Amino acid sequence: MSRAAVTALAVLLAAGCTGGDARERLQVQRTVDLDAAVGTDVTVLDLAPGSPPVALVRGGDGGSWLVTPTTGVVQEVPAAEPGSELVIADDGMPLVVGTVLTRPDGTVLPLPGTGPPSAAVLDGDTLYLAHDEQLTAVDARTGEAGTTATAPGRVTHLARTPDGLAALVHRDGVELLRLTPDLRHVGDPVAVVPEEVGTPTDLQVTADGTVVVTAYTNEAQDAGRLVTVVDGVVRTQVDLEGTDDTALDVAVDGDLAYLVLSASYHPAELTAVDLATGEVTTVAGLCGGAGAFGAIAADGGTVTVVGSCLGAHPATTAFVIG
Repeated sequence: MSRAAVTALAVLLAAGCTGGDARERLQVQRTVDLDAAVGTDVTVLDLAPGSPPVALVRGGDGGSWLVTPTTGVVQEVPAAEPGSELVIADDGMPLVVGTVLTRPDGTVLPLPGTGPPSAAVLDGDTLYLAHDEQLTAVDARTGEAGTTATAPGRVTHLARTPDGLAALVHRDGVELLRLTPDLRHVGDPVAVVPEEVGTPTDLQVTADGTVVVTAYTNEAQDAGRLVTVVDGVVRTQVDLEGTDDTALDVAVDGDLAYLVLSASYHPAELTAVDLATGEVTTVAGLCGGAGAFGAIAADGGTVTVVGSCLGAHPATTAFVIG
């Protein structure tokens, strides 16, 4: 298997760069204290990409809200259980996927499986669910289960591709499966992180079908990896240093992938990776020091990141960068 480009990320101590590429001049445009927005300390369950992105948050008392960071709009929704995911329908309606499928108006549909899925993705009226190795296609209008399939390991992430689905599997490393819309396997699994210690963290697909995977390769050494796959072949591999084990989510926008690098010795920074070359550019500082970051989404040149800067009173915050 060829690996066309391998680029190591040097740890950058400056909060941002100056001059050169326009990506280096991005700034934090807006911050939203999510705890203050809903009146209680919250846990972010998911951040769904859309126009604009929407966060699903859950309070300590079980209350749940949808928050749109770019506008500050807050909407209370039926309680979402831990592990729930948020998907956005083609008409813009956010749907909470847990043990059941819940619409913002409180309408509930039962779903197959036990408990929240390990991964979910919506494609038109079809909701694809993974419960560990079990894959199921569900009619999102009725909750009726359709085609099923079994993966060779635990499915941790699902994403739409131009001709079907991509699935990340955790099995002695990290593998990528390509699936048709009726859940048939296409080709052999692709070993994107063959090391046994590899832990999958996110999966995205660009408009042209390039699959982008992030994973931890050595959590003890704050090391991760971004891999791109084209037509079943690994094209680019980027080793990442200075990222702790809070999360390594990724967002794609055009030919760029965005992720946050932060560790105890490294200020939290939004970082861009050129998907074609593996070139890495730090684009915006988020905290004066380290932070704990997770969910991220991109929307036409604007990137939304959710996390908190470490300090005496850390707040769960959405950063809007553009």
